[in-house]
Amino acid sequence: MSQRSWHGGDRGGYALKNPVAGVGMFRESIDAMRVITFEEQAAYIAEASQPLHDIAKVMLDTGMRPEEVFRIRVENLDFKQKTIFNPFGKTKAARRTIPMTDDVASLLKARVKKLEKRQTPFVFPSPYDYQKPIGSVEKAHWLTATAAKIKGHFRLYDLRHTFATRAVAAGVDLPTLSAILGHTSIQMTMRYVHSLRSKSDWRWRSLKSFAPRLLSPLRRLSKLNRSPQISPHRS
Repeated sequence: MSQRSWHGGDRGGYALKNPVAGVGMFRESIDAMRVITFEEQAAYIAEASQPLHDIAKVMLDTGMRPEEVFRIRVENLDFKQKTIFNPFGKTKAARRTIPMTDDVASLLKARVKKLEKRQTPFVFPSPYDYQKPIGSVEKAHWLTATAAKIKGHFRLYDLRHTFATRAVAAGVDLPTLSAILGHTSIQMTMRYVHSLRSKSDWRWRSLKSFAPRLLSPLRRLSKLNRSPQISPHRS
């Protein structure tokens, strides 16, 4: 990210600061990490069928892992606070509260309402057993990526990488991003700084709509974390 880009963000009214100032580089190969463009995202979402369509949108706006999205339970959605509680994971960091964007909140509300008659505890239930979460959307992903003409190796997990890299570019500080992603250390999050610096064709204009959509729920979650803990509930 060039100095000019950060100044452009300030002029755009986002009051951004360079999130990598004073931070050493994380020495790790990023060859296996793919970050899609906004144009590729639009083509992918347009071709995606359900439930992949909604799963992809949740990942792109929250940075959740695929299996975490698959296992979202209705009881762990708080539409009043606009958060998702993820109780799964081998580490304490993985078990976390994640902010929803307005788009994700609307999407999940619609899914919950649509599934009420199914009496399923999951937002993305298995088509074979509504009492279990969906297990995989890999076939749908590859068909969608092909139809969208996305070249190169592109995994569903790369939507998480895409969220994280955009978050760094939008000015999200590394401790906050690390907590959202469920990382156990800042060093794990540093790979996204490395990825951003390696992309000479990155443009601030691509973030004009993404930055405020992302930063708003982060501020909301920050305020929530300073208040007494509230149990997840629907409203």
